[in-house]
Order: sequence, then structure tokens, then C-alpha cells
Amino acid sequence: MSCTGYQVPLLEKISNSGKGKESPLAKTDEAVYLREKARMDAESEAIEAAIREAPSNNMDLMFLLGMSYDEAKAISQENMEMQAGEVRLAADEIQVLKSERNGRPNKVRAKGRVYLETGNGEDITKVLCQEAYVSTKEVVLRGKPIIQRGKSTIEGLSDETVAYLLGWRLRVIGLHRLTNQSSLASLPDLGPWTNGPNPILPPLSESAVPGDIRDQMLKAAEAEAILQQNKADAMTQPDLPPAPWVKPEERKP
Repeated sequence: MSCTGYQVPLLEKISNSGKGKESPLAKTDEAVYLREKARMDAESEAIEAAIREAPSNNMDLMFLLGMSYDEAKAISQENMEMQAGEVRLAADEIQVLKSERNGRPNKVRAKGRVYLETGNGEDITKVLCQEAYVSTKEVVLRGKPIIQRGKSTIEGLSDETVAYLLGWRLRVIGLHRLTNQSSLASLPDLGPWTNGPNPILPPLSESAVPGDIRDQMLKAAEAEAILQQNKADAMTQPDLPPAPWVKPEERKP
């Protein structure tokens, strides 16, 4: 609604007091009135301009976290799948940093309205952030990342907040909080996600994760991979013959 032309009663009285006869007001009082009226008109016009220029494509957070990768591709400039399809991302810009001999990217950096998901079914993890660094082994997120896994949502509270994904493992470095699914509506608006990454931050890479944290998670992942492989090998081994001192069971006639 416009306030242009609205008259404050006192100011209207002051204005009308000079009509049809010489105004008894001092010139300084008239100047104050004119300045006040001009200020109110300017504020009203500024509010109307802001409303007219406000983006009409603001998207609800719950909708964004609820959409699929195919839906994310429809609203993004670029998209890509990595780690044999285990990591799927869409963003305004995706830069390939390194490729394999067959041309398949194995290190990329995504910037601007990044949507990323990993896993499938009930194990799926969905991410909204300003920047993402993805390699064949790990995912680094930065810029107030919002990470949904199951019924829980982790919300980064700073442009410098970094989230580190290694398989199903997740570590968040910096200001963040845990929010349950029923409280999603209380999360802040998506202004930071819409506006893009902080331009004063250095290019995102694995170095954004402290070395000790990264090494610990990599070692834990490698140890678990070895354990799983040993279990798989043990399951495929043929049954060993019984020891000589073990008597065979007698068959009943």
C-alpha cells in the first residue's frame, strides 16, 4: 500500500493555516513541514519499489529438500553425477577440476544454488549449500549448508561453516545446529542459498577440512572397508575338512 500524499493531521493543519491569507508560520516551520513530507513520500516510494522488485520465484525450503534430482536439474543451469551415480548434484555452475583418462570427471567444484544428494531410498542424504567440492572419495560443502538425513536436518549458521561427507559419515566444522523435520518451517529464508557463495572466501577444496579431521575419517573409512572385505572373503571360503580327532557322526539306519 502506498503512503504517498498521506497527510499527518498536524502537518495538514500547518499547511492549511496559510491558505487565503498570509501564513503566520515562520519560514523555518514551513521548511520543516516540506522536509518531513518529502521524507515520508520517499520512504513510501522506496517500499513500493522493493515490493515490485522482490523476486517472485522464492522457493519453500521443505519443497526444495523434498524434490528429486530430476526436479533439481529442471531449475539449475548445470548438473552432473559422480562416484558411479552415488553423488548427484545440480548448480548454477559446475567446474571440472580433474578428469580420468576416459574423460570422466573425478574432481569438480559447484557454485551457486547447489543441490546435492547421495545414496538412495531411506539412506538418501540431501543437501542445499552455496558451494560444493566433490571428488571420487569425498564431498566438502560450504556456505550455510542445510543437510537432511532421515528425519533430522543439520543447518549451517555461517558462510564459513563446512560439512564433510565421506560415505555415510558426516562431520560439520563451524557454527551449526540440529533441527528435526517438524521444525523445518522455522528455518531462516533461503537468501544465502539464492544469492550464491561469499566472494571473499578462497576457492573451496579439501583443504577447507582440517587435516586431522580428514585423516581420522579417511583412516576409519579404510579400516571399515578392509573389515567388510575380510568378511566377504570369509563367506566365500569353502568349508574346511574336520580335524582328525573329530569323529564323524554315525548315521542312523
